[in-house]
Amino acid sequence: MNTANPGHTLAMSQAELLCDTMSTLAESPVWDERRQVLFWCDILGGTVRSAALEPGRYREWSFPHTVSSLGLCQNGDLVIACGMDVIILNPDSGETRLLHSIPAPKGIPCRLNDGRIGPDGAFWVGTMHNVPLPEMEPHGELWRITEKNAERIQTGLTCPNGLAFSEDGSIMWQSDSVQKWIRRRNFDSRNGSFDEGVLVAQMTEETGRPDGGCLDSSGNYYSAGVSAGLLNVFTPDGALADVIVAPVPHPTMFCFGGTDFSTLFLTSHRHNMSEDRLHKAPFSGGVWAIPTQTKGFAGFRFGEGR
Repeated sequence: MNTANPGHTLAMSQAELLCDTMSTLAESPVWDERRQVLFWCDILGGTVRSAALEPGRYREWSFPHTVSSLGLCQNGDLVIACGMDVIILNPDSGETRLLHSIPAPKGIPCRLNDGRIGPDGAFWVGTMHNVPLPEMEPHGELWRITEKNAERIQTGLTCPNGLAFSEDGSIMWQSDSVQKWIRRRNFDSRNGSFDEGVLVAQMTEETGRPDGGCLDSSGNYYSAGVSAGLLNVFTPDGALADVIVAPVPHPTMFCFGGTDFSTLFLTSHRHNMSEDRLHKAPFSGGVWAIPTQTKGFAGFRFGEGR
């Protein structure tokens, strides 16, 4: 496996759309290895979607608010960030229940954003200032969600994003899409704590404002450069290993999946794109399946501490 240039193992020329459904703002792809389907969100469409690699297995579930991120539960349910609520969805029955309502700073419009199940079995999810991007201020926070508790862990964020945990549970990656930094932190899965970590990169609009991210089994971090149509790949020690042009102008997040976790799934958005740009990139908002020569690993599940 080429860990020095992990991006070279991606067969980007073989990227294919997973299904013909385009989202306004697709995010949070999560592969369910038990069902062999991919779940993802259309944030602004208020929808959770799922599809398999073989055609004909598409489903969706609608919600009254933004649906920004999700994770898998031990019993096969989904934990979902919906507006400022964290809810549980049974995708087989369609039944939902409220787990926690997250308070926003008084008088400040906020919504939940990027989230990921950690190796501690908790759902880690950020809040963001819910205004147009140029107007965002650092009112965002990072929350640790368990079945019983919702705990504020971090403040001073603007648009928290890019959460990813290493397979052994010892490393947490994190970014802020407005402050444009990417950090790598040591993570303690016994109590869900992390250190100050290391500033890996300070990105720009041109190099790729950091959106969602994921890790492969070698610890390489894949960051969606949403402003530049790029995939930025960092080695475990934080060196920029590769920069790859995405099949769409605005990639948003990645995850590994497929029968052996050698397919990289990529979500994208078409929000605020002009008619001319959409004409040139009509599959913006789609979900892409990209063959790789590297592998990911099964995601952690809610309530499943390791």
